[in-house]
Parts: sequence; structure tokens; C-alpha cells
Amino acid sequence: MIKRTPFTIFKSVITALFLREIQTRFGSQKLGYFWALFDAMFMVLVFAGLKSAVASNSMPGIDFPVFLATGFLAFFLWKNIVSRSLNAFSANQALFSYIQVKPIDTLITRFLVEILVSIAATLVFIGIGLYFGFDLHVKNFNMVILAVAWMCLFGFSLGLLSAVIGAFYETYVKIVNVIMAPLLFVSALMYTVDSLPPVLREIILYNPLVHFIEMIHGNYFNALDTQYVDYEYMFYWTFIPLFLGLYFYTRAEKKIISSR
Repeated sequence: MIKRTPFTIFKSVITALFLREIQTRFGSQKLGYFWALFDAMFMVLVFAGLKSAVASNSMPGIDFPVFLATGFLAFFLWKNIVSRSLNAFSANQALFSYIQVKPIDTLITRFLVEILVSIAATLVFIGIGLYFGFDLHVKNFNMVILAVAWMCLFGFSLGLLSAVIGAFYETYVKIVNVIMAPLLFVSALMYTVDSLPPVLREIILYNPLVHFIEMIHGNYFNALDTQYVDYEYMFYWTFIPLFLGLYFYTRAEKKIISSR
């Protein structure tokens, strides 16, 4: 009998959990794949329609639906990574009786599923944009990909920390879920930071999501830039939660596995 390496075991566990997550999330629901794309699509349609009716020329040189799509797709990817992490441990508690399955494996699996869903949603939006003739030209493709990847890591960091805290304090999970709703309106998804009055601009830049969205928009559109992006601030918000999450997870892993 060939002894499997830890990495081989890890890969097998992630693959099995990934297939289980896909089946649980989409296989048992009618139109399950559609609802995975619905949030971003609905928001883009609503706000693009409102802007067309109120101020159609306030962002010259930019196709506003494309501006919205890039922001909302990135935001919902981040939001879903964090939200799906909150109950990853409790939803897969029964699987922890298998010694090969670790709680953090469920977080990694959900992280990968959200990326897959986001890629599918992005391809759908690209198809729609090409069909309607929107300008999809990207100023700096590599930097946009870097911004999205960094935002995913930021989401995983907060998700890991939140999952560990939420495993012991249910109130924390409720607080995070409440915070998610207003973030939609204060993360520069429907406007640029430069378009805000100086006082509001200073306040909104405390939100780390704004820096990620500005980094995406500034590197996507020729008419925009990244002057308000603070990379050091983004670094702290990414790696401090990641360090704390990993630290608390290693100390609490046995309690998480044994909790019912």
C-alpha cells in the first residue's frame, strides 16, 4: 500500500469538499446557478437605469454599466468570501469526525467556490457587454488582476478571523451580517472618490474596500487613476487579520472540531 503524502491528502479533501459544496449549493436548487449571478446583475441594471434617468453624462469617457459591473463583481466576490466563511465550520461540523478533514479546509473550499462563481459571472457580463457594444478595453490588465487577487486574499483573511470568532460568539456573526448591507453604499461602487466633497472623501477612505475598488477602477479605465489608493493601508488590512486568524485558529482548532 502506497502511503499518501500530506499534500495528496489535502488535495483529495479539498476536491471532495469542493464537489460537495457545489452539489449542496447549486445541485438541489432550481435556477441555482442563476441566483449565484443575480445579485451583481440586478444591482448593475438598477443603478445604471437610475443614472441614465438622472445624470447620463456625469462620467465622460466611461461606460457607466461597465464601471458598475467591475465594482459590483469585485464587491460581491469579497462579500461572499467573508459571508460564506462565517458558518463554514458549523455547516461542516459532521465532517470533522474524519481525521483527514480540518476546519480550515472548509474555508479554503468555500473560497475556491466563490472564485469559480465570480469567474462565471464575469464571463456572463463580458458576453453581455460585447453584445451591447460597451467599451471593455482595460488600461492595465495585470494590475486589475492583482487588485482582484489581493481583494480575494483580504476577504479570506477577514473570513478566517471571523469564522474563528464566530465559532464561539454567535453575536459576532450577526454583527458582521448587519455591517455588510451598508458597505454596498460606502465602498465607491457607484461613484469615484474624486467625485466626493473633501470631507466625505477623507471619511470614506477609512474603509479599506474603497482602496481596492479604486485600484480596480483606476487600472481599468483610462479616464481614472489610483491617486487615492493607499497600498500600505491595504497591506495592513490584509495581513494583520490573516496573522490573527491563523494564530487564533491554531489555538482553537481542537475546540472547533469537538464543539457541537
